[in-house]
Amino acid sequence: MPDAVEQMASLESILLPEFEQYGELIAATDHPLAGLLLRGEGAGFTDRIQGLLRQWALGEEAAFVHAHLAGAFEHKRCFLKLEWCGHAAAVDRQVAIYYRRRPKLHEALKILAASTGTTVPLDDLRELGALLGKDTVHFVSAVMRPGRPLHYKLYFSQYVTPESHEQVFARLQRAIRRFAGQPATEARWAASHDRLSSRQLAHTLFVSLAVSEDGTDPSLKIDYPDVAPVVAAGLLDGVRLMQAEESLRHLCEAAGRTSLSYLGVRIQAEGDPVLKGYADFI
Repeated sequence: MPDAVEQMASLESILLPEFEQYGELIAATDHPLAGLLLRGEGAGFTDRIQGLLRQWALGEEAAFVHAHLAGAFEHKRCFLKLEWCGHAAAVDRQVAIYYRRRPKLHEALKILAASTGTTVPLDDLRELGALLGKDTVHFVSAVMRPGRPLHYKLYFSQYVTPESHEQVFARLQRAIRRFAGQPATEARWAASHDRLSSRQLAHTLFVSLAVSEDGTDPSLKIDYPDVAPVVAAGLLDGVRLMQAEESLRHLCEAAGRTSLSYLGVRIQAEGDPVLKGYADFI
């Protein structure tokens, strides 16, 4: 990602104060993608993000939505994710903002409704919460890309223990059936779930759904903690398996880890799962 390397110098004043305290590196397996994530707090951090949105020409709507979310969550516990996605002719950039305040689901939906307009299907987010047995939200998020509608996401946590493992599996199965529902897709996910979610060790999964003025994205994302690259790559087949293992192993090495902090598995209504690796280094 040469473009990303060149742009890092201009981002230092925005990123480095927080990136020196906590950082994650990000890579995808289905296309060239590099990213980073950091967290910060306070009105000053909000102002620096606003400057980044202007610098990257993401538009007035993106700036408005970010300012609205920052105010609603009192400028606290903000995560900023930057990604560069390579295509044949260019590199696309995107910004995602996450607030971890754990509001009640109805409060989170009210906050989103104040900035989304009437065409964004927020009721699908409410339905996902119900399917997962959740009335609180772990993260409230907005994803911003030049020339494309904003995507809004809610992330719901699922605490897995030896006693709750089967219940969590059933909830996830219902959610996948509803939002990425194809028998083959569901079966493929079910076959890999036990490799990614331990039955013996307590851990937390995160489930998210994206909505925009274009409708609800026909996929569901599950983030699994502490996954080795070889295990993650096993969700794919053939040459894609080898490429994914190499990419995710390189990501872990760059962060000084032996396993991914989280593996994001996007389960699509059609096609293979899409994998994204996250590796924290501080």
